[in-house]
Amino acid sequence: MRDRDALLFDVTPHHDMRAPARWSGRSRTAWGYLLPAALIATVFLLVPLAWTVSDSLIPRDDRVPAGENLNLWPALLHNAVWLVLALVVCALGLGLAWLAGDMGPRRRAVLLVALALPTVTSPLTAGVTFRLIFDAAPRGAVASLLPAPVLADFLGPRWIWLVLGLAFAWQWTGLAFLVFHVGLANVPKSLLRVGRIFGAGRLRRLRTVVAPALFPTAALVMLIVLTAAVHVFDLVLVGAPGSIQDEVDVVGLFWWRHYDELGRRQAAALAVLLFAMAGTLVLVVLWRLRRDWPEAGHRRQERHTPAPARTRLPLRLLSSTVTALWAFPFVVLVLTSLRSPEEAATSGWWTGGYVLGGSYGEAFDDGSFSGALWATAQRGLLVSAVTTLVAVPAAYALTHERLPRRTRRIVTAVTVLLAVLPPQVLARPLGEMLAGRLGGTVILSFVHVALALPLGVLLLRNAFMSVPRPVVLRPLAEGRSAMFQMMAESGPAVAAVAVLAFVLAWNDLVIGLLLNWPAANQAPLIMLQQSRQFVTSAGALAAQGVVMTAVPALLLLATRRSLIQGLTQGVRR
Repeated sequence: MRDRDALLFDVTPHHDMRAPARWSGRSRTAWGYLLPAALIATVFLLVPLAWTVSDSLIPRDDRVPAGENLNLWPALLHNAVWLVLALVVCALGLGLAWLAGDMGPRRRAVLLVALALPTVTSPLTAGVTFRLIFDAAPRGAVASLLPAPVLADFLGPRWIWLVLGLAFAWQWTGLAFLVFHVGLANVPKSLLRVGRIFGAGRLRRLRTVVAPALFPTAALVMLIVLTAAVHVFDLVLVGAPGSIQDEVDVVGLFWWRHYDELGRRQAAALAVLLFAMAGTLVLVVLWRLRRDWPEAGHRRQERHTPAPARTRLPLRLLSSTVTALWAFPFVVLVLTSLRSPEEAATSGWWTGGYVLGGSYGEAFDDGSFSGALWATAQRGLLVSAVTTLVAVPAAYALTHERLPRRTRRIVTAVTVLLAVLPPQVLARPLGEMLAGRLGGTVILSFVHVALALPLGVLLLRNAFMSVPRPVVLRPLAEGRSAMFQMMAESGPAVAAVAVLAFVLAWNDLVIGLLLNWPAANQAPLIMLQQSRQFVTSAGALAAQGVVMTAVPALLLLATRRSLIQGLTQGVRR
């Protein structure tokens, strides 16, 4: 470079994409930001985890020889099947997102809504809905359409895995589709151009070019869906009839059913095994993700080619078919709820029997469900508020260089492991530590906060890391808080964490069942009681399922733009 040109390069405006400079203040300030989250995690997660591990390792005098005749291997094998299914769901979400790139904006938006709504539906409601669809004739639509005796009994041992697998795919494909769709939109055009130059077809470009570029995105999706597969509980508990529960048993359900037979030591060992399964998956993801995890705030400037204005006929047919398939369970649930309880118990929804009020009168008859709804809403709002207030400073402390890099990585890795901690690990220790106090809204709410907090911190950390350096440094020069500037820039992510915490508490069955049954006044527990007489209570169950789904669905529709931006802000960097 010539000397006369040096000034030109010195004064030319450019974006500084380097990692942010070290903020003013020392690491003890960052630990202060982490303190509330650390206290909650220690009391409600780490201490119970250590308690359970000690129970599994140290023989006790009160231990009795129990559980010798129990066979755990089928449950372990079934958990492996669920993990394989989770990978299939991730692949299905990726395939749909890849095809949606060539759809018009309206069709893509409709498809997104249809796929996303089941994500906020509880596994309990999903189990009820798919059991209604595949129930025996004359109530089940599929069984009534198939006259062959071998195919008619979908809730028998031969076909129950298909029913449960479809319910799981229906519930979680939307999340994979959403995150992959945003990730694909941010794949640089140059990568796709190189693939086309070398003659790679569409599928080959997806496998050799797009998939490697999407790994951080894929890791996020796989982490969430694989965790859901390891923790599967209420979907199996309600979706499979009691007579064949052993055919689809999983480790979490096995622990709950046989706790007394196992004894304290063996039950603790089984809970630790369940956590080890989830933790191993997480560690594998972290090992591959460690070099791709965002460490500097920046956003990619090069985006994928915009979608065409018109969609080809095969894609229009595909989008219409997928939308119809994902909407059909909701249609069955709503129509069943509008029938009289007698008609819903004896015939299918297509035969009529619709009356004013449907089965809602029976669902709210004794007032227990309405009271439980109010208590569940209170708990959800409290969990949402506390989780957000605690997660924001904790996530801020883990961004950039407020803590040493190795410390940040260790704390982040522990946070990821706590995000997949099964409630079975906490049940017995918390029951003894907080005996007599779990019936209160506040105490049980803090258990929900502790379990939702790690995921909230991780989502906010991703969002905060994507804020550009100049934007974060601006308030420091003006004497304002950098954390509040990050919050302002990551508003959708903060809103997403608040909604996510509310939905998790609203839909929860497992925590209330393991920690506080039957004192917990939660709407999902009322539905579980109703499901014990599934045939005679089909109408009331459908009505309760509609109400339980309507609240998070309306919340999703009202905040969908913020949710999409918030859940994918780290992906959009």
